[in-house]
Parts: sequence; C-alpha cells; structure tokens
Amino acid sequence: MKEQKTDIFDSTNVFVFIIRWWKHLFVVCFLAALAAAIFSSPRFITPKFESTVTMFPTTTASLSRSVLTSGAAAGKQFLEYGEIEDAERLLQVLESANIRDRVVERFDLMQHYGISEDAQYRRTQLIQEYRGNVNIRRTQYGAVEVSVRDKDPLMAAAIANELAALADTVQNEIRLERAQLAYNVSKEQLAELERQVKVIEDSLQMIMQKGVFDIAGQTKMFARQMAKDISSGNIDGVEALERSLGNVASHGGAYLYTSTYLWGISGQVVQIQRRYQEAKADLESFVPFKFVLDYAFEAERKVYPVRWLIVFVSTFAAGFMGVMILMVYENLLTKGIIKTKTKPIKTSA
Repeated sequence: MKEQKTDIFDSTNVFVFIIRWWKHLFVVCFLAALAAAIFSSPRFITPKFESTVTMFPTTTASLSRSVLTSGAAAGKQFLEYGEIEDAERLLQVLESANIRDRVVERFDLMQHYGISEDAQYRRTQLIQEYRGNVNIRRTQYGAVEVSVRDKDPLMAAAIANELAALADTVQNEIRLERAQLAYNVSKEQLAELERQVKVIEDSLQMIMQKGVFDIAGQTKMFARQMAKDISSGNIDGVEALERSLGNVASHGGAYLYTSTYLWGISGQVVQIQRRYQEAKADLESFVPFKFVLDYAFEAERKVYPVRWLIVFVSTFAAGFMGVMILMVYENLLTKGIIKTKTKPIKTSA
C-alpha cells in the first residue's frame, strides 16, 4: 500500500488551523478592530445627522376651475392625492438646479461645506457634496421623501423643510407665468367684447328711438288696432297705424339683426368673463402642490458613520485575509519553499 504523504496541508480542517494560529489571528483582528474604531471616530470622520420630510403630491388641477366651476366633482379634484405622474413631477422639481441654487444661496452651503472660493472646480465640488447629502426618492406608497444629511442637525432639518417649501414656490412661479398670459389675453378679449356690446347697444337704442322695439308684438298690436279703426271708420287712426307699420318695416330688419347679434355676443362675454375670473384667481392665489405628512426635525443621533459596522467589517476582513495568508504560508513552509530554523509544523499524523 502506497504511503500517504504527510507534507500536504489539509486546508479543509479550518477549525484545527485556526486553533493552531489563534494567537496570530487574534492579534491581527484586534489591531484591525482598534484601527477601525480609531479611524472611524469623529476626529477622522465627521459624523452626520439626518432629517426627513415626507409629503404626498396633489393633483395638478387648477384652483380656479376646482372652486369656480360648478359640478359635484369640481371641488374634489383639488383635494385629492396625486398619481404617480404627479409624484414624478414633484421629484423632478425637487431635483432641479433652480431649487438647488436657492438652497445653496439661502444656507451659504459653499462656506458651510468648506469649499474654498479659489478652488478650480468649486461648483463641481459643491454639486457633488450636495448630491451626497440630499436624497430624494418616491416611496412605494406614492409619497415623496426628502432626506438631508449634515454635520449640524439643525441645518439638516432646516434644509429639508426648505426644500419642501421651495417645491411649492417654484411650481407656483411656473404656473404664474402661464396664468399671467391667460389673464392678459382674457382681459383684452373681455375689453374688446365690452366695447362691441356698447356700440351695439347704442345702435339698438337709436333704432328703438324710432319706435321699433318689439316687431312681433308691435305688428300684432297694430293689426288689431287697424281692424278696429277700419270697422269704426277712423281714417286718421288707420293712416297713423300705416305710418307706424311702415316705420317698423323700414327698421325691423336692422332691429332683428342688431338684437340677435347682441344676444350672441352677450354669450361670448359671459364665457370670457368666466375665463377672466379663473385667470385672475390663478394669478392671485398661491396653490400648494403637496400635502406634508411629516416635517423634518432636529435629529438626536447621528446616522453616519456606523462605527460598529465599520469595526465589524474591518475585523472580519482582516481575519479572513489573515487566514488566507497563513494558509499560503503553511503550504510554502511544508513544501520547503520557505526555509525556517524552527521545527516544521506537522499538518497530519
């Protein structure tokens, strides 16, 4: 029977291997844990606190249409929660450079983040620092969550609440631009229609001064009176009625055209007045685009760095690397590649 070699390292018996080298592995793990604990302390890594704002988007329905428009569902639209599209729109606004620049200016983040004014890529550094500290996401329930980290807990809460407030401010500024345009157009149209109505009313007044004010009613009345005058032999009355009928016949067409046109343009005035009122309401109102569920508050405990996790990962990684290195060392030692003055280590009986 062939004799089994005894100089081959049995790497499967890890437990025995660890027992044999436990002192060395303990020193490696201890030093790694100590180094991780030291270098993850506030002296080397600035701790950060986190504050969060949670909000639901509203529908994008116009306030004026929801309030001024009649109907059972008109007012409900403005009070309903928004859909996924509204949440994505709110996310886009919160992540815009417009809001970011306002927050940077409001809290002087360039100085707060310690970015030198002489730095070559100072704005790039600012944007990277801002994106690293501000996280905006949509939750699985359709809400929008804004989380802000900062070394100052008060600053983190203030920035988070400011972002929530600016979401309404920026969207209202965009909305007001369109509302101003709609207001100007509807105001001009209303003024023009009112001018036309005044002209038509003056023309109709002139026609009515000539004795024409109700063609159908006047014609029936004149016909009945003429029949009475003819039967009674009132020649003067008949002649007067004939003159009145002639006057109605002469100006009746103008009366009908003018009164019909006035009726039609009055309907247009009503529609434009409604649009004018809606545009004015949109222009003068501040519309919220979100429902804030939870405002940010000052955090009491830091969230970064997680020292226990750093120490655990560092210790585990150092122990694992120590085991690998010692395994390679034993293999090389037992094969005679590495010479040592000490007695070779027996790996099997």
